[in-house]
Amino acid sequence: MYLTNGFHPLWMVFCIIAELINPFDKAFALNIIWLFQVLLILFASILLEKTIFKEYGIGKVFSFAFYCLMFFSIGTLFLTEAHLAFFTISLLLFFISRKFKNDFVFGLICSLVFLTRLDHIFLIIPFGFLYWNFRGWSIKSLGFMLVGFSVLSVPYLLSNNYLFGYLVPISGRIKSSFPVIVDDIPFVILFKFCFATCLFYLIFLVISKNIKQKSLKICFVIGCLLHFFYNILYQSQIGQWYFVSQFMLFGFFVNDIFASLNNVFLRKKITVAITTFILVVCVGFLGYMKLTTNISILSNFFGNDSKFEKKQADKMKEISENIASFLPSQSRVYVYDFPGKFAFYSDLNFIPSDALVANPKFFDEISEMRFKDYLRVNNINYLLFPSKLAQKEEKIQFMGLDIKKEKDYNIFYLKNAMEKKIVDSLNEKELIKIREFDNPGKTWQNYYESISIYKTNF
Repeated sequence: MYLTNGFHPLWMVFCIIAELINPFDKAFALNIIWLFQVLLILFASILLEKTIFKEYGIGKVFSFAFYCLMFFSIGTLFLTEAHLAFFTISLLLFFISRKFKNDFVFGLICSLVFLTRLDHIFLIIPFGFLYWNFRGWSIKSLGFMLVGFSVLSVPYLLSNNYLFGYLVPISGRIKSSFPVIVDDIPFVILFKFCFATCLFYLIFLVISKNIKQKSLKICFVIGCLLHFFYNILYQSQIGQWYFVSQFMLFGFFVNDIFASLNNVFLRKKITVAITTFILVVCVGFLGYMKLTTNISILSNFFGNDSKFEKKQADKMKEISENIASFLPSQSRVYVYDFPGKFAFYSDLNFIPSDALVANPKFFDEISEMRFKDYLRVNNINYLLFPSKLAQKEEKIQFMGLDIKKEKDYNIFYLKNAMEKKIVDSLNEKELIKIREFDNPGKTWQNYYESISIYKTNF
């Protein structure tokens, strides 16, 4: 329905390659993408071993154990751009640490970091000044740096502006409130962890002596702080994949703490070997738990309502295949969340209410037409919405949809996610409920009990 740029451009290149070289069905493409992610972490680790983790043993072991925990075991980074971000940042750190003097290549690497996630511009800025200082504040060097950065970045930004009216992708426009600070900053445990890591590491670097590559690490901390504050002040719907740089920084902090201890026992090969074995077992065990249970750091360990239990079959897959069994092929379904999974497993067309993969035309239509007319004009005959709210919930909110519980029915409030305002409402009684399912994402969204597929009746 809509041409879109609602994706991370460099990561999409990898996804396209995976699809092009995939010799089997679409499900196998996920295996190829996962292989890419493993290789990206592996190559990034090799780069970091040659720079940041070059000299110390046990600190490096703990740091890489943490990285494996977050990227492969218990984190929620599977199939996201996070692994590519880890690699591109590592490549940039490697280039600066080795004191290479190719200004164009430096700019090009910065553009790769930027195109992995556009908010990484805040990481690049301090490194840019550090490298420019290394090059003696040469105007010629600055020119080559900017040319290198522009080769990939400028065509991407200009094409966005030409095709969609904005320099940044549609998803970035929707999630960002810049320059207005968000009304409610959810300073959850993830945010506290990232901020504490940056703050305490910065203090540690300032007061400690004999820290290797101190200026490089301080620049990285400054970039991470800029990136952190931009995201918590101006972004919405933030997940773990936003904070790859802060996760990397935590590993550097752990490594430097062990290095500062300068303990002979900690440097012994047998100590490092035993520690490595224990951490491999622990990380492997947690990875196994992630495969076989619904374990989640934020929901199970720090949440109040999420129940830890054995993982059942993928409920989204089951629901998607069930829906596909009774809806006509090529049906269009307006969905509250998780459009990618539902579409992938059902081969139906899901239109997400959050519009993260839409374009300005969608927002014009959703604002200018009544919602019933919008559905009718675009031949959208089905809706997949939460139908039973959790016991204590009277109203729940998504980016493109609010749901308010009345006595024996719900009112659906449709929102323009770009303007962050309600544009229309729909009474559940105006729809035909076809089938109801248990909430497939209860580990992360425990504020509703079930979802239902509705058919329009107008």
